[in-house]
Amino acid sequence: MRNKRETDISSYTGKIPEQPEITYKRSESGAKRFFKGLGKFLLTMFSIFAIAGIITAVSLGIYIYHLASEPTGIDLKAKSMNQTSRIFIKDSDTGEFTEARKLYDTENRIWVDNQNIPQYMKEAQVAIEDKRFYEHNGVDWQRTLSAVAMLATGKDSYGGSTITQQLIKNITDDNEVSINRKLREICKAFKLEQEYTKDQILEAYLNVVNFGNNCQGVEAAAQLYFGKSIKDCSLAECAAIAGITQNPSRWNPLIYPENNKERRELILSEMYDQEIISKQEYDAAMQESANMTFVGFKSANNDDDEDEDNDVQNWYYDQLFYDLRTDLAQYYNISEGAASEKIYTEGLKIYCAMDEKMQEYIEKEALKIDKSADPSIELGSVLMDFDGRVIATVGSSNRKTTDLAWDRAAHSALQPGSSIKPLFCYPIAIDTKQLYFSSKVNDEPLEKYQFDAASGTYISGPQNAYGSYLGEILLPDAIERSSNATAVQVMELIGGPTVAYEKALTKLNFKHLNEADAHNIGALSLGGLTGGVTVREMAAAYTYMGNQGLYHKPYTYYYITDSEDNVILDNRDSVPKQAYSAETATIMNRLLHYNIENTEHTRANYARISGWDIAGKTGTTDNDQDCWFCGMSPYGVMATWTGFDSPAHINDTTRSAKFFANVMGEYLKDKEQKEFNLSPNVIAATYNPVTGLVVSTDYVSGKYIGYYTEDNMPAFGSAWYDEDYSYDWNSESSQSSHDYTYDPQHSDQSSHHSSESSGSGSESSGSASSESDTPDPGRFDPVAPESSENP
Repeated sequence: MRNKRETDISSYTGKIPEQPEITYKRSESGAKRFFKGLGKFLLTMFSIFAIAGIITAVSLGIYIYHLASEPTGIDLKAKSMNQTSRIFIKDSDTGEFTEARKLYDTENRIWVDNQNIPQYMKEAQVAIEDKRFYEHNGVDWQRTLSAVAMLATGKDSYGGSTITQQLIKNITDDNEVSINRKLREICKAFKLEQEYTKDQILEAYLNVVNFGNNCQGVEAAAQLYFGKSIKDCSLAECAAIAGITQNPSRWNPLIYPENNKERRELILSEMYDQEIISKQEYDAAMQESANMTFVGFKSANNDDDEDEDNDVQNWYYDQLFYDLRTDLAQYYNISEGAASEKIYTEGLKIYCAMDEKMQEYIEKEALKIDKSADPSIELGSVLMDFDGRVIATVGSSNRKTTDLAWDRAAHSALQPGSSIKPLFCYPIAIDTKQLYFSSKVNDEPLEKYQFDAASGTYISGPQNAYGSYLGEILLPDAIERSSNATAVQVMELIGGPTVAYEKALTKLNFKHLNEADAHNIGALSLGGLTGGVTVREMAAAYTYMGNQGLYHKPYTYYYITDSEDNVILDNRDSVPKQAYSAETATIMNRLLHYNIENTEHTRANYARISGWDIAGKTGTTDNDQDCWFCGMSPYGVMATWTGFDSPAHINDTTRSAKFFANVMGEYLKDKEQKEFNLSPNVIAATYNPVTGLVVSTDYVSGKYIGYYTEDNMPAFGSAWYDEDYSYDWNSESSQSSHDYTYDPQHSDQSSHHSSESSGSGSESSGSASSESDTPDPGRFDPVAPESSENP
């Protein structure tokens, strides 16, 4: 039997059953993959460059807008009149400003008006320097792009500048070789062309530009080279003068007459080619050029020199000039040389902040300091208001014989010794609640104070000038004794010298420090700086203690106006920096008041002024080579340095404190009594001078009054302490391991007096600072027992 067919042919439809689709994957060639990857890479790079380009374009646009918004700093009207600037001083009785001094230029420049400059001179200068001068708006783009290309190769193309740009360069004295300078110049050129006519710009250029041999302007040049006024100069002579400007040394007719001949004849050819002059004028000028002679310098008896004004300006006017020069340069974005010229030529009105009577007094007293022990001793001192106003300043103990002399109060970068201590380590520790007024602090050496290269090991230190270490003492006593060991211990407590360095730069505006001072623990704690500080910086820094913690930049003028009475610089509403909290400032003020009133170990007692609340700190350096006193009354601060220009031992270290008492005493003589501007948030309390604990906040009296904030003060404790306790100055031990005997029979007593020791409270002779007062072993000093009370 046949098998039944599995497929019934009767059901066949003629269609082939669908088969599953088979996909064959074809591999790409290596070249195709490469170009595909390259395309993605190029697209990515294009996107990156496009985004970067947009960001760059926006940034450049913002930058150029900023440059375009800057004032040009150029007043052609004032410059053309060569106006004298004037200084005004406020009358202390009436409060009105009266003129006190004139400032005027002394350089070889004689301004000549446009109508007195011959047309030949103008045309010669335009032909050789900027032939499209009357067509462009301050910038000749064809020449500018060429100049930019030159800059790309590291060369400056003076020829790329228009006369307008060259005028700006001469007035601002901006000689930086960079794209940035070109951009500034371009922006100022556009603004200048909007503010002045072409004739005014060309007139100013011909009166300002250097024509060699210290001749500023065409009139001075004509008189030197040809012995006549520019208005009488011929075409050839004008060409000779015009040829000098591009390179005053190379084309100088007195030194290189052949070079000048080549240059002036090139100018005549340019004038002819540009159809400025006719063939007849050209031929006549070339003939004159072939036989041209120059007058040059004339010999003359300088009899007039003996009649020169010997009026030497005081130290304050010098500092006013330096401040104004710096501020004008910054305001107008010009060089300090250009700013100096503005001061002397543009009719500025300068409203000076000087107290005329105190300036006369401080200079007179500086000449009278006792030099018997140190004949060549020098001095620098600054008296300042709490808002930064410099009241009076003096830069030497010798008579001033010249203007802009070296000023030891403003120019010398000095070592401040212990006078630096109230500015950084202690106030930072109080500000951060790590110490309070009567905290216990360690008068002990750091084990790794200084690396000794010879032995390759660290040595302990620093030394104290009193030759020992007292162990645990209270903060007021550490300051009064000027303990070096405590200062560096506290510097470590606050986080090290980098913390203090940051504060110095950003909040107290010290500008002469060195980066090494950020890493040396003795720098801003003991005053042993790699850089230095000026007397003026120290005075300004101390103001925070009488000014609710604010720092104001020192100023010597209230405000400045231009020749049309527009205010251009103003210090009357300057914005201060908050250096420390008002509470910290008050606590430090009172700590330095304690230092003056209770001092037994330094020279601070010489700074006392009868009837007045005085606060301050002394400072001396190794071998007594610098001597400072920085202090304050309720009316202002004063910093004084005495020393030698070449550091040497000072025999009398009392001068700085005495000078403070003398000058500040004079300033206060007619002043109404008032108190320091202290924070109302500070709590006054009587404390135990041994334990540092608070005795009473209700009945505050006696010698030991501390000042605290509510969230940072010690606990209440017993008022009793052992007034018979003494410290053995002859002990070989440098650590405070002395026994303190507690007598329960006296535990409720409230004695508020103690015997004081007078060891030399000052800096280490082994550090950069040391105060060398001689200790008095006949006095006593309470030393605190160990306590669980932590600051």
